[in-house]
Amino acid sequence: MLLVLASGLLLTACGGGGGGDDDSVISGQIGIESRTRIDSDTADDIYAGTAVANDDSPQSLPSPALVGGYLSASVGTYENPTSGQPTEYDFYRDLEDDFRLSLTSDQTVTIATFAVTGAADAGVPSARVRLGSAAAVNVSPGTPVSLTPGEGDAVYDLQLQAMTGGPFRYLISVSSPANDTALGLSAGDADWVPGEALVTMASPVQVQSLSAGPLASAARQEVGNGLWRVQRSQATALSADTREERKADTLSWIQSLREMPGVVNAEPNYLYHALAVNPLDDPLYPLQEWHYQAINLPTAWQALANPGQGVRVAVLDTGIFSRTPNSGGNWHPDLDDGTATGNNLEILGTSDFVTSNDDNQDGIDNNPSNPGTDDGTSTSFHGTHVAGTIAALDNNVGGVGVAPLATLLPVRVLDNTGSGSSLELINAINYLAALDAATRPDIINLSLGGVAKSVALENAINNAVDKGILIVAAAGNEGATDRVYPAAFDRVIAVGAVDAGNQRASYSTFGNWIDLVAPGGDSTRDANSDGQADAVYSDWGQQTGTVFEPAYAGVTGTSMAAPHVSGVLALMRELDPSLSLAEFREYLRRGEITDDLGSQTEYGYGLINALKAVNAASADDLGAFISVYPGAFRFDGSVTEASVLLEAVPAADATSLFSSLSIDDSPTWLSVSRVNEGDAVRLKATITDRSAAKQSQVTLIYNNDDGQQTLVLPVNVQLGDPVESRNAGRHYVLLYDVSDDSANAKEPFRQTVVRPSNGRYTFTLSDVPPGDYELVAGTDMDNNGLICEQGEACAEYPVNGLPQAIHKGDDSVTGLTLTTSFRRASLSSNALPQSNTEGYRVRRSSTPTKEVTR
Repeated sequence: MLLVLASGLLLTACGGGGGGDDDSVISGQIGIESRTRIDSDTADDIYAGTAVANDDSPQSLPSPALVGGYLSASVGTYENPTSGQPTEYDFYRDLEDDFRLSLTSDQTVTIATFAVTGAADAGVPSARVRLGSAAAVNVSPGTPVSLTPGEGDAVYDLQLQAMTGGPFRYLISVSSPANDTALGLSAGDADWVPGEALVTMASPVQVQSLSAGPLASAARQEVGNGLWRVQRSQATALSADTREERKADTLSWIQSLREMPGVVNAEPNYLYHALAVNPLDDPLYPLQEWHYQAINLPTAWQALANPGQGVRVAVLDTGIFSRTPNSGGNWHPDLDDGTATGNNLEILGTSDFVTSNDDNQDGIDNNPSNPGTDDGTSTSFHGTHVAGTIAALDNNVGGVGVAPLATLLPVRVLDNTGSGSSLELINAINYLAALDAATRPDIINLSLGGVAKSVALENAINNAVDKGILIVAAAGNEGATDRVYPAAFDRVIAVGAVDAGNQRASYSTFGNWIDLVAPGGDSTRDANSDGQADAVYSDWGQQTGTVFEPAYAGVTGTSMAAPHVSGVLALMRELDPSLSLAEFREYLRRGEITDDLGSQTEYGYGLINALKAVNAASADDLGAFISVYPGAFRFDGSVTEASVLLEAVPAADATSLFSSLSIDDSPTWLSVSRVNEGDAVRLKATITDRSAAKQSQVTLIYNNDDGQQTLVLPVNVQLGDPVESRNAGRHYVLLYDVSDDSANAKEPFRQTVVRPSNGRYTFTLSDVPPGDYELVAGTDMDNNGLICEQGEACAEYPVNGLPQAIHKGDDSVTGLTLTTSFRRASLSSNALPQSNTEGYRVRRSSTPTKEVTR
């Protein structure tokens, strides 16, 4: 490692750490998320003179873990991205970081890197990473890389090397077999419609409150089931010039809505996107063979006279190809070839829920055509590709779908850029669920997603599932374990992607919430050595100006994996029209419809096998059984309580099944109790002896018509991270005066710098007059003068992702508590996305002090 002379000043100035009278203080503690560690020689450590090199002596990590770090192949000074002028912040050369950790065969190590703003002249950073004795793998900003232990359970060295270019931050996520240890990279990528909110009211009577307080003068539209779309009037909106400012203003307004009487939930109108990765231009039909053989589809077809007939599959996407998109009709010949029997499309009375007029029509209508784009790009043909994979006709025109005789219900919810809002999704799902039993879909395919966990969207999905609709969704293309919605909702079938070698596609999101995998392709691989990239081939469209022609294309993504599963579900429902979500998951649990590929974290219950699925549905011999969700007791970090929900299938047999239910075997250090919840049973488990806890199982037995049945629940345990061992690095603690609308508003009003002691930080900000303040803290690993950038640790008061003002009167404010983490804020019902994703600026003194040489 090259030694560099660094200079700087360790700040406790600007009102931090001392001085002032007893009534002028804001103080508190910052906890550190479980299993958090930091590289011991970040640029900030070099600047402060406290760096400890770890290239010769690997730094020990817990397993699982979430670790932040810094590397750079060059030295230099950051420039102001606006003016291009040098700043007072330097970056330093650090060519290698080494870590040591113990891994089991079912764990995964994921590395994500982030280029640093202001160091563009240093060149785009490139790096490589090596786990154990395996070959090194290249990694670049924006593309996470996941590595699995090649030698089974062992101690491994993890080596990261900067090869070329400027500084970059990185995150290492070591997964847990017990629970997700997600990188949490994506919360900052959530997008939403400025000036809009989806508001759920407790009861119709309280809807009158929509005219009061923060909702005064707001336009309101009833969506259904207690949900309202509310649009803020411009007259009441704060002054905001840019879209980002309007989005930030929207979050503040939504927070005030949440505090109104009668409001159950208020959230942004989130945006979701099509989950395809890489369109190709080669339309060769024979290239479909690899992904159909992978799921044993040709053999399954031989067992079915009319594959998919009578089953209705709704494709909620960008719509479908039409030669005449303004008027509809003239569909892709693989979906409607113009013959008396060659049409499996059914156009519903309302089939376009996109509220914009990107299709030259005013909002919601009955034309699900892909409208194309002004620049001739093909984004809008995503839905055509998905529909073709599910049910393209077997008519010798082009390709063929998994269930070629199923009825397709194309529903447009994504615009011509491949984006749509949660409101548009909710409206479409509610419409489909409200159709009568003969016309509503059996299956809904959602090859779309985002990181926003919309409560309103989940409610709509649950309502549809209650009507007997099976919902399949793409798991996402993040290449990490961040949950992607709607796939990650409990009652949605989440589908990851594999390549032609049945290996997890490099982009495919994974985690213990994935149900199964299907072919999604991977354009970076040719796993079956056929001379072609492993793309999934299906219907597409070609646009030249205003001329539209049908075409075919190879595309990769979990968007392509999901319709394979939707198609197989159509084959199953042809044979068993009453197939339920619980029954499908029981087939998964028993391994009756998938091929095991290894790690459940990466592959769920395995690769869908169409022949097995058809045989299982044909036999329909599950009988009465008890379903369980989630499929294991999971304990991670300091969590010592977990539960699972048991449900009887069919529900009419609940009394007999649960009356015979008992615990046959469980570890002595685990206490398991039973609580009735209506017709279901919840099992609650508590670890009574942490020192004895380890991977184990709970065995349940019950009786059905076939005799005694056994249900094994894994007990996944990953404890043992002492609080005092946690470390998220040197933290800048910043206090912003929220009433300051001057040019100084972007600079902290007070600041201090703290280091962890016994796994927590203690801070004091002095000389603080009465007022309203925002409190944040975080690392500046790259030493660019910003904290809380993506990949850096961050704490916002009181909750990450939902900062709120602290009101200080004449007395001091003490005892504040925050939690810092490298993970981005969770997008859940109690956390809004961060509007500030560019970081918070720290102050630097003009009087530097000399630091150490490395």
